[in-house]
Amino acid sequence: MSSDHKAIVAEGLGKSYWVGGHMLIDRMGMHALVDRALKAPVQVISRLVSNQKPSSHFPEIPGHMKWAIRNVSFSVDQGEVLGIVGHNGAGKSVLLKLLSRITRPTEGRARLHGRVGSMLEAGTSFHGELTGRENIQLSGAILGMPRPRITALMDEIISFSEVEEYIDTPVKRYSTGMILRLGFSVAAHLDTDIMLIDEVLAVGDQRFKRRCVDKMRSVARSGKTVLFVSHDMDVLKQISDRAILIREGSLIMEGAPGHVVAEHVRYTGKS
Repeated sequence: MSSDHKAIVAEGLGKSYWVGGHMLIDRMGMHALVDRALKAPVQVISRLVSNQKPSSHFPEIPGHMKWAIRNVSFSVDQGEVLGIVGHNGAGKSVLLKLLSRITRPTEGRARLHGRVGSMLEAGTSFHGELTGRENIQLSGAILGMPRPRITALMDEIISFSEVEEYIDTPVKRYSTGMILRLGFSVAAHLDTDIMLIDEVLAVGDQRFKRRCVDKMRSVARSGKTVLFVSHDMDVLKQISDRAILIREGSLIMEGAPGHVVAEHVRYTGKS
């Protein structure tokens, strides 16, 4: 897969997690487990990594490995807007977390060319003890932006987010809606080449949702690459140049947004 003029190239991307029930360990067993781990952490870790059967000192822990996504390969051109479609739990958010480097893939790799700004789960990119203003400065610094540039964008970011009254208050005191507003505004206004947006339209009033949609259109026209997850199929069709369909962790289809949405609706039986 050639990477010429590609902003994102994902190759065989996969992420697995351990899914298990409650630990079947009584109080004495728990004390023994903690004591053993403190005295011999290397042996404990080695035993877990090598997947050896626990000894009598280590009660069995039921569970299994589950792939959130697996063998996902696609590419995104520079300046392209890619919509990601799928039901809840399909693996869409996991995919964006892998691309944004929040979590590491179990297998495969993803190459991103350019500075990446993301707005995923509410508060993911913010430090709760810092104020909104300080979080904007921190986000810009992480992207490598010079302080004067961040300062020049500050008023515009704050104004769009509509949290002016609380901008010098620690983010931990913000409501979910306020965090989403500020998070989207930061992602949309800072100097990034790639934007990763996860369900920004899920929270907030209709007026702010329309403003977000208009801003995403503006960002797309400016030449930035945009990947976004949305359950609003009409918006996805309006904004996207192309879409991919994720189902049970696998990439099922990619193509014109209308065709991908139609397949998703046909499968789920929703209108």
